[in-house]
Amino acid sequence: MPTKLKLKDLFHSIAMSKYDIIVKNGIIVDGTGRKPFKGSIAIKENRIICIGEIKGDAEIVIDARGLIVAPGFIDIHSHADETLWLYPHAPSLVLQGVTTIVGGNCGFSPAPLRKWWLLSFWELDWWHEIRPFKYYPEIIIPLDDFIEEVRKRYGIEVTWRSFGDYLMWLEEKGISVNYVPLVGHNTVRAQVMGPDYRRKAREKELYEMKMLIEEAMRAGAFGMSTGLDYEPGAYADIEEIVELAKVVSKYGGIYATHWRRTGVRKERPELQPPEKIKGILEAIEIGRRAKVAVQISHIMSGYTIRPPPPPGLASVATRVTIKVLEEARKEGLDIQFDVIPTTSGGVFTFSYLAGILAPWAREHGSREALAKALRIPEVRQEIKEAILRGKWWYINPRHDPYWADRLVIIDSKDERWRGRSIASIAKELGKDSLDTLFDLIMDDPDIKGTYINYVSEAEVMEFVKYKDSMICSDTFTLDFKWELKAPPYFLPHPNTYGVFPYFIRRYVKELRLLSLEEAIMKITSLPAKRMHLLERGIVKERAYADIVIFDLEELRDQGDLIEPRRKPRGIEYVLVNGVLVVKEGELTGARPGKVLRRDRDSDLRPSQA
Repeated sequence: MPTKLKLKDLFHSIAMSKYDIIVKNGIIVDGTGRKPFKGSIAIKENRIICIGEIKGDAEIVIDARGLIVAPGFIDIHSHADETLWLYPHAPSLVLQGVTTIVGGNCGFSPAPLRKWWLLSFWELDWWHEIRPFKYYPEIIIPLDDFIEEVRKRYGIEVTWRSFGDYLMWLEEKGISVNYVPLVGHNTVRAQVMGPDYRRKAREKELYEMKMLIEEAMRAGAFGMSTGLDYEPGAYADIEEIVELAKVVSKYGGIYATHWRRTGVRKERPELQPPEKIKGILEAIEIGRRAKVAVQISHIMSGYTIRPPPPPGLASVATRVTIKVLEEARKEGLDIQFDVIPTTSGGVFTFSYLAGILAPWAREHGSREALAKALRIPEVRQEIKEAILRGKWWYINPRHDPYWADRLVIIDSKDERWRGRSIASIAKELGKDSLDTLFDLIMDDPDIKGTYINYVSEAEVMEFVKYKDSMICSDTFTLDFKWELKAPPYFLPHPNTYGVFPYFIRRYVKELRLLSLEEAIMKITSLPAKRMHLLERGIVKERAYADIVIFDLEELRDQGDLIEPRRKPRGIEYVLVNGVLVVKEGELTGARPGKVLRRDRDSDLRPSQA
């Protein structure tokens, strides 16, 4: 009688004598939280076939002696899907070890499209040319105008319309990372309401939005996101969000939210910002009423303390915020969160200090022209009055009285000012903070400065060390040349290129807040589990071969606020679905990434109710 092979033995026998890749003698951190162990990994096609002592040969053998072998990093809150169709090799992602992104966050997704295109901010390097503006750009333009501009600038035809069309378009193009898609509420609202969005949706409009969400979920979306500080979604009431989230819930999906915490980022004459904790409570209430899993995006403390608190007080406010979430969990609600591990975030950072005064730099045409104009008392007074009225979001003393403490000089021809805040310079000079800002630009048009420390590190540490928190970038994927040469002179935020190496360097190697295995779990298996991904985020037999191999001693981010566009050190090899996308620290050009779909690549399923 023939001997029956066990499934595991059968799996090993598929290609024992010839694998595609063998990773030899590495220190394996498998993503589960277990202690690192030494071993080898055999890969065939897109799967891990064997872990341990490997018998047989391979087309490619990687000697990982002394290196960490871990699951590829999963960025649970990314905006890379908005630029992935322009940068399909995703260089800023794979070179820092990212193999999977969750896109469509903060309410923005590249689809569905009808008649309109919604500004998603990556377009700012040319948006002012097609729609000139002083303070704030027109955010919704006819789709045909956008298509023509993309054709002219990038040679790309935007042919997709439905959410499913976009996923198929991206698959045909080929991408270097795996993409977990969410559908964006802002995008959907823009398609239905067009430029007339500063109001409550009508019944027919809400119905149309629900149909677009339904189409996206059927096409494979894992859920829906909102960006409730951004237009047009900021004008949606809780009833609108609940009704749309119910559609997501019907398919077992996830509701990811950039919760209300700043209000619309435009002219804000009121004295006080909204209470942040109310935004978190609203997110919880949406989860409760829609019976949907809630992912709180890039969380921060729900409590504003002024003046900025000492570390101990910031930690207490953070723990109280976490307590609010824990109380919701006790009700049986599915509430989790991700956190940016740096004290500043966002997709961009200011390069030149003159960018802070972007409306007037645009008006005068250049940094140099603005510097000359600032010698005119009437111009200075006009700018100062507009700022003090709350007309310009980026400097609003009514909304943020401590703006000058966070606005820091990062480079200047006068060495005295480097590394110092506008507030400290103003104090030394005996001047008003706005006059100090004006004088610095007037004296040195090329002086560089940006905002830092949106949150304290004490606050970030509390969220990072929480048992099931996850780490995110909140950035696009871009190349190493992108810059906005016109006001506001943005550069990509350093997190774009190195947030995951930074996370490991800072919280494992320097602060020792986490063990290596704990840190790896927060950027691999935990986000995979949260998104219900099948066989990803873990190094185990039969799992997909998404793997990063790095030198822990060498691992570090190299970009900074002066020049963020540098690749990190220490990332040696990255595999996506068993194919090398990074080899010896360099891009290979391969595009083995997959567009993952809820119904095929996860265990998220429609409810039976």
